[in-house]
Amino acid sequence: MLIEFQSVSKSYSGRAAVRDFSLSVEADERIVILGPSGCGKTTVLRLLAGFLAPDAGSIRIDGELVAADGRVLKEPEQRNLGMVFQDLALWPHLTVKGNLEFGLKARGLPKADRERQISGILKLVEMEEYADSRPAALSGGQQQRVALARALVVRPKALLMDEPLSNLDFELNLRLRTEILRLHASLGFTLLYVTHDREEAFEIGTRVVLMRSGTIERTGSVSEWKR
Repeated sequence: MLIEFQSVSKSYSGRAAVRDFSLSVEADERIVILGPSGCGKTTVLRLLAGFLAPDAGSIRIDGELVAADGRVLKEPEQRNLGMVFQDLALWPHLTVKGNLEFGLKARGLPKADRERQISGILKLVEMEEYADSRPAALSGGQQQRVALARALVVRPKALLMDEPLSNLDFELNLRLRTEILRLHASLGFTLLYVTHDREEAFEIGTRVVLMRSGTIERTGSVSEWKR
């Protein structure tokens, strides 16, 4: 099992955001966490990424305990996860190449290896000609592809995506859903994807987890949901 949440709870100022959350994720799965705003979806991703510590319960990645009972045992940079935020969070002062290189430098990769991995992922997302551009010069769809490339260039065990398509128009949203599935098929990463859009959830996920008020209300494969 690649990822395991065991009875995880998290509160903010006394208000429960996640309650007794348990979920196991196998390698290469595409898990979509579906639910309305404020149900705890983003908190689950932030707990897994290491930005928050669970008040109770434990989280394991590849069998290793990374957080438990109020403690972060592995910092975010030690978890080998990629994350795409809702606002993308690209660094505006860096070029596309600079955005991608940042994480590789932090991992101590030699220059030749950095160049090879950046070139490969930019080609995969069809953005190689924009390597020297800054984010402000790119369209929304191009920025989204750069955010995906930045998360994937470090070859993470899993990719976490927090409502990544919610700010895009309908046509671009549809195109990028296809792009995400294409990249998954090419690279074989595990995906945890958060959305409030039911149609998006059923297209992207192999398994859909419905959350309400901080808890899992229902989970099942897409085919089970459609019965």
